[in-house]
Amino acid sequence: MKVFLFILIVFSGLQISGYALVDVLLLGMFFFLIVIVNRNSLKIKFDAILFFCIYILLQVIRGMYVLNDYRMIYWLYFFVIVYFSHQYLVDLFRKSRIDHHFVEMIFNYSLVYFIIYGLLGVIVSNPDDFQGIFWIGSSGAFLVVIPLVCSHFYIFHNSGYSIAKLKLPSMMLYLVTAVVHQSRTGMYIFFIYLIFLVFQATAVNPKKLGLMVCVIALTLFTWDATRDTFYTNSGSTGDAEMLMAQSMLDESSGLEDQADIDRILMVISIYNKFVSSPVELLIGSGWYTSRETLKPFEMQIRSRYGLSSDHMQGDTPLQVTSLAAIVSDTGLVGLLFILYFFFKSARQILQTQAPGRIILLLFLMLNWLFFLVAYSFTNVLGFLLFLPNGILVSLARVNSPSNQLVK
Repeated sequence: MKVFLFILIVFSGLQISGYALVDVLLLGMFFFLIVIVNRNSLKIKFDAILFFCIYILLQVIRGMYVLNDYRMIYWLYFFVIVYFSHQYLVDLFRKSRIDHHFVEMIFNYSLVYFIIYGLLGVIVSNPDDFQGIFWIGSSGAFLVVIPLVCSHFYIFHNSGYSIAKLKLPSMMLYLVTAVVHQSRTGMYIFFIYLIFLVFQATAVNPKKLGLMVCVIALTLFTWDATRDTFYTNSGSTGDAEMLMAQSMLDESSGLEDQADIDRILMVISIYNKFVSSPVELLIGSGWYTSRETLKPFEMQIRSRYGLSSDHMQGDTPLQVTSLAAIVSDTGLVGLLFILYFFFKSARQILQTQAPGRIILLLFLMLNWLFFLVAYSFTNVLGFLLFLPNGILVSLARVNSPSNQLVK
């Protein structure tokens, strides 16, 4: 289990010349060794996860034909690994190998991930120089905050909100990493979680209010000090957020001046392609094809609003998000699969009756934020965070009063 979780989390962001395949290759080797030791260790179970993977494998073959790119074979291997990773995680619980030590490992390996990512941002003068080459981009890289925060909550909660288990240095290291990489998503999620912790800790024990006020003060100090240290023109804390809000309210600002306009245009383009034909509506255009098939739709949108599309000319693939992979690549069928998985995972979390299950539900739904701003399907972890019986459901079960596998 240790090796599996270490590979799954720590190597989820590592790339080789722009290809995020390290975790998938290592997990493949891991399962190969398991099968050698015990041939019956990995079994195929006929369930919704299997049917989803079969559907995506067919979409990968279709995408290979559409793009005329033999490198798409990698995605066949990728989804086989996704399926067996899920099965392995379920088997761990059935064999009663998932306990509070599992929660500690999730937190520790997530922290190792952010320490490595943070050090890369400190060592390299411009963090953008290695992202997309040796590490996935920051929008997707901070997906690991979900297992980090959810495991941290249960460690802190199960200790009776002890200051020793608050793991304040570790959480401040995460915040420094988010600031160094200028990840608004990473910072906002951290502050949302911090607010939740304040209310949760003081509700259980009002005497913890003083402690949580000190935590907030230290967090703001760390945030501001890191900005002053690593940003060339840091400005005052909150300036960037105020400028973003002003640009949205200022009628004289053009569309190109609006924050996140590219992501908004991406969503509009996805919708226009989705309703463009019955085939697109039902089954999309094939896995990983949206980086090419979405281009004419986005160029049309940009032309309509007088926005430049020069960067989309030529053979350069369009940078797409996970939402595009779900809707544009796999159509309504793929979207219904994903919605079903979220619904079932949410139901499983609620059925555990675990304390703090609301925070797990919140972070389960926060996967959709990453679907909107990043391509989070480059690693296996991106799927295990929302699939039924996945990482978040396992965390809930460990802390469930019954500690039983729910369907």
